[in-house]
Amino acid sequence: MGITSRQYQILISLAAGGRSLSDLLALPAFAGMARRTLQRDLGALVDADRLERHGEARSVTYSLIPSAASDLVVPPRILDAHLSSENRSAIRYDFDRLERLASVELFSPSEQMELRRIDRALAEKLAGAPEGLVRRERERITIELSWKSSQFEGNTYTLLETETLLKDGIPARGKSQEETRMVLNHKRALDFADEHPSLFAGRLEPQTIIELHRHLADGLFDTGLREYGVGITGSVYQPLDNRFPLGEELERLCDVINRKTSVYDKALLAFTYLCYLQAFNDGNKRTGRILADAILHAHGSFPLSLRAVDVETYKLAVLAFYELGTLDNAKEVFLAQARFVAARYLG
Repeated sequence: MGITSRQYQILISLAAGGRSLSDLLALPAFAGMARRTLQRDLGALVDADRLERHGEARSVTYSLIPSAASDLVVPPRILDAHLSSENRSAIRYDFDRLERLASVELFSPSEQMELRRIDRALAEKLAGAPEGLVRRERERITIELSWKSSQFEGNTYTLLETETLLKDGIPARGKSQEETRMVLNHKRALDFADEHPSLFAGRLEPQTIIELHRHLADGLFDTGLREYGVGITGSVYQPLDNRFPLGEELERLCDVINRKTSVYDKALLAFTYLCYLQAFNDGNKRTGRILADAILHAHGSFPLSLRAVDVETYKLAVLAFYELGTLDNAKEVFLAQARFVAARYLG
């Protein structure tokens, strides 16, 4: 079924906390919309296995089917319009989200097959390559990911300046000490992951994530679990504000990642959920990015350099997961990166 712009808006509104037809009609997005029009759209989304219908008559409510919630790719223009609205209600941490994600496959069978095919081709190419070439390829990934992940944080280092800093130790002119340290810290974190692959290929522990964060935070911000509440720029999402439930949820996240049999599911959860949990005062998103790459690398999978990923696309994907619980925009980032690897390294 093709989904119209209005039906996307319905799905977004329900994901953001709406429940009934009356809830939808009260939203600015549907101002002046005929009740019957929305009823038809809701019926079509139920028939397409996107929504579940509960109750009868005036007490009817709707909810996203769990698999549909994690499998909803919202077009950027629609997502951007929704996130730009000033009328969104505050959204608190969803304690049930993690188990919902644990209960479903995050990548479809065809997506899994495509990713495994890329991984096999990459492994075959590297198997016959000289050791020096393999080392240089990993060095290139370290440079690219250090640059791109820093760029996501507003860092102005170029890719060439990042390469000069990481290979020759020469900071770029006109850059702040903070920007330089941010790039260097990414390399430190990636080197830590490369030196301890068993920490990421075996059972993932909270302390491993805390240690990874420590390398990224060195000289920039506090380490350890967050003690107080934090706001999210550009979002109405309100994370947990106490270190004790944060510690418990970090344990739960590791448990769910460890229970997943697919390395792609493991990495996607690391990539998105650590951002959502906001376990640390700062550096949550960059820790999630480095953790995801470390998991993939430790399992012999494709690198997550993120070189080809647009900054705005990444930010919208993270915000979609914060506020709507939708994973597919972030999953598209993964798939695009794997295809980039196939085109760049296997072509």
